[in-house]
Amino acid sequence: MSLEGALSIESADDAVSFSLTVTNVGDAPAELRFRSGLSADVVVLEGDRTVWRWSDDRLFTQAMRTEVLAPGTSADFGATWDDPEPGSYEAVATLAAETVEVTARASFAV
Repeated sequence: MSLEGALSIESADDAVSFSLTVTNVGDAPAELRFRSGLSADVVVLEGDRTVWRWSDDRLFTQAMRTEVLAPGTSADFGATWDDPEPGSYEAVATLAAETVEVTARASFAV
């Protein structure tokens, strides 16, 4: 299974939007199995310190589910950080599938 992740970030005055795009670059369908309603997560770091995590204080369904990505197709997973403090950060987005590891990183400033 060949999956690639890319993280795009858009910063405005009062929010930062993150989009993790997962693309199946292989020749076969990719089966993504999830343990809950959490599909992807984003963590914002300032150095080694975690400043914000999208999944904190959220509830997710506890149902197993599967999604299939056909060859050459992509899936987008988004998150928004409201009212961020000004500074320079690194974001790490991770697909929450149990069958594969997809992570993407990007630096940004607010």
